[in-house]
Amino acid sequence: MKKLALFGMSLTFALAACGTKATSPAATDDAAADSGAGTDDTAGSDAAVQDTAGTDAAALKDVAADVGTDIATDIAGDVTSAAKLASIARGKYLIDAVFACGVCHTPKGADRKPDMTKYLAGSTSYAFPMPDGTTNIVNAENITQDAVQGIGTWTDEQIAGGIRTGVDDQGVAFWPIMPYPEYALLTDLDVQAMVDYLRTVPANANVVPSDTFDPPSGDPPVASAKDSAIPHTTLAKSDPQFAAAERGRYLATGACIQCHTKEISPGVADFTMAFAGGRQHKATADAQLATSTNITPDATGLAGWSIADIVAAIKGNTNKAGQPLCDASPMGHGWMGDMTDGDLNDIATYIHTLPPIKNGPFTCYSK
Repeated sequence: MKKLALFGMSLTFALAACGTKATSPAATDDAAADSGAGTDDTAGSDAAVQDTAGTDAAALKDVAADVGTDIATDIAGDVTSAAKLASIARGKYLIDAVFACGVCHTPKGADRKPDMTKYLAGSTSYAFPMPDGTTNIVNAENITQDAVQGIGTWTDEQIAGGIRTGVDDQGVAFWPIMPYPEYALLTDLDVQAMVDYLRTVPANANVVPSDTFDPPSGDPPVASAKDSAIPHTTLAKSDPQFAAAERGRYLATGACIQCHTKEISPGVADFTMAFAGGRQHKATADAQLATSTNITPDATGLAGWSIADIVAAIKGNTNKAGQPLCDASPMGHGWMGDMTDGDLNDIATYIHTLPPIKNGPFTCYSK
């Protein structure tokens, strides 16, 4: 299997490229825990994974329906497997709606819509202009259970390692378009849920083109992000919305911050400019250079936007005026717009109460 490309990421450079991470009751975000942020979950949370011994048949059937597979036929009736099924459902929610992994890992047809016959089978390509004037073409990998083209031979630990540390089953680092430095801050339950769901994705032998460059031998992955570098809400701890904003911080840490923060070097975010936009990429080598938007509440960003405006943008993939967002955006129905209302509100509350940073303004194709 070809290595080095994307794995399980959602890349966008539109206003709400803040693809979100689903809430976690574990609240392993240390600073949020210290601050007293709530650990209550929303629909689609890890709660079912933690306690399914009392799951009745009707509830299990609902979970199975959410997964949208025939898995329940294979494992119904077993308490341990019921917990696994709940984890699978959680993983599907994370991968399909929250992280919108298919934006990169499911190829598009001639109509620019996802080709669901190749669900998560890879091949979306991205072009990155390099300082030496060359362009690196990086392709999204096949992450189905195919043993040759996909990740069917990877162990659970190797898949989890790919998500969190950015290395493949042979220890080779991924190109850091994937926000694995930020994914390192995900809870164990969320990572395991993603692994569990990926195990259910049918094998597809789709062949992904090779990348156009070879990395230096032994090139290490980018270091994991530190929780202390991620900004907190500006709300006081006594504010009724503080806990929601801190839950939103967990959701936005991996998906929003990487795309909406300029880089110091490939994959290394300048967290002093967190969420202030300015990162650039090309969808293809001959495409326009896309620039991420400043989504802090500064005049050069989202000043004047309400929490409801941000939620509506994610749900509908439109700006305040109802105009479509950038082509790269994974928002709207079918992707991040399908997140729960609770998760959407938490993310919007956090974004709305970030420290404002002056940078821009940027449009989709700012130079």
